[in-house]
Amino acid sequence: MRTRKWTPYASVFRLRARLETQYRAAALGGLVTQAFFGSVLVCLYTALFDGNDPRALQETVTYVWLQQMFFRMLLNNDSELNGLIMTGGIAYTMIRPIDQHAYWMMRELATRLVGALMRLIPMVLLQFILPASMRMTLPESPVALMQFMVSLVLGAVILSEISGVRDVVIMKTLDTRGISAMINLIQMIFSGNIIPLTLFPDKAQALIRYQPFAQALDAPSRMYLHAQSAPEWLFNLSVQLGWIVLIAGLGRLLWARQMNRMTVQGG
Repeated sequence: MRTRKWTPYASVFRLRARLETQYRAAALGGLVTQAFFGSVLVCLYTALFDGNDPRALQETVTYVWLQQMFFRMLLNNDSELNGLIMTGGIAYTMIRPIDQHAYWMMRELATRLVGALMRLIPMVLLQFILPASMRMTLPESPVALMQFMVSLVLGAVILSEISGVRDVVIMKTLDTRGISAMINLIQMIFSGNIIPLTLFPDKAQALIRYQPFAQALDAPSRMYLHAQSAPEWLFNLSVQLGWIVLIAGLGRLLWARQMNRMTVQGG
């Protein structure tokens, strides 16, 4: 029976997702960490709040919790691929009749999405035991929730494609720490995880709102807080899709070049 072209990539997504569910201790540790930092940030913004509009503070609290709930989407480093690169085992994957870029990107996507979902339900339940002033609010409407979910998945794809570019740099430099540390720091700052992007100066909003890292969590969070009109939503989706096409195109080009010029390490 002839194998369909998408079957290997669907299979690796499913297997990686299943494997990710085995890391329960890591999920618990991440849950405790994100709950702690979320509580600290909420208390900090509440103490520093200066304004007459309590809704603004409430939206900031919700923004912080959304960032913490989906923090796992931001940070991921495929240790298996790194090990294959550093030991020369990448040679065995190169002989597989598959698209290497698509294969590893699907692994990344499964890890980010499933890892985030494993922390999501406990974080939602946590809201019911927090004081009312520290709780996140419900989405503005079912439409806002739908827009949030669609945008969140697209944001995960963008992050996975960025990781694909990072992996090529690792193959070229044989350094797994430098490029990963740089990208992780940039992602945390410009996704709004450290400081909500809405708190940046107004003059910077037009630029900072549409950069690729903001599409991961900042853009979905804005949709969660306020349902967008159809034209505005379509525009924001086009921004996310545009970044996916651009970064995926760059990633595929770099992967193709690197596969043709691979220097296998180890022995």
